[in-house]
Amino acid sequence: MEEVPLRVWRVGRNSDSQYVLLLQGGSEEPLPMVIGPCEAMAIWSVLQESEESARRPTTHDLLRDLIERLGGQVVKVVIDDLWNGVYYAKLHIAVDGETVSVDARPSDAVAVALRTDAPLFAMEAVLAAAGEPEEGDEPGEIDPSAGIDLDGP
Repeated sequence: MEEVPLRVWRVGRNSDSQYVLLLQGGSEEPLPMVIGPCEAMAIWSVLQESEESARRPTTHDLLRDLIERLGGQVVKVVIDDLWNGVYYAKLHIAVDGETVSVDARPSDAVAVALRTDAPLFAMEAVLAAAGEPEEGDEPGEIDPSAGIDLDGP
């Protein structure tokens, strides 16, 4: 299976949850992921490059700094599994000439990728599985037009 490049498109919320919308390369078909409010703010603050986010370091800033000060570099983030409606991801970190993979929640992995300028990918199988409706899914739970447009006007 191949890794497909992703980019963060929007961060938003609906009536009861926050989410991040990721796009594959040049595609306009979003991959929605429901995330926690802290992770949504962590992703949004980097994308907005707000002064407020620079005042106090977040947990994701701490993780970035620890990796870098210990001689590591985040080389990529891969959303590598989707099971029972839950996404899974790995941080791939180069240390002393070898790459180690560390399990992470996708929302945390995206926040770290944005802070380290690491490329973001999803496995083809994850994207295929994400496109298949699960039993009990209701269409329109996440409105891609709602939220914050990160592409600008």
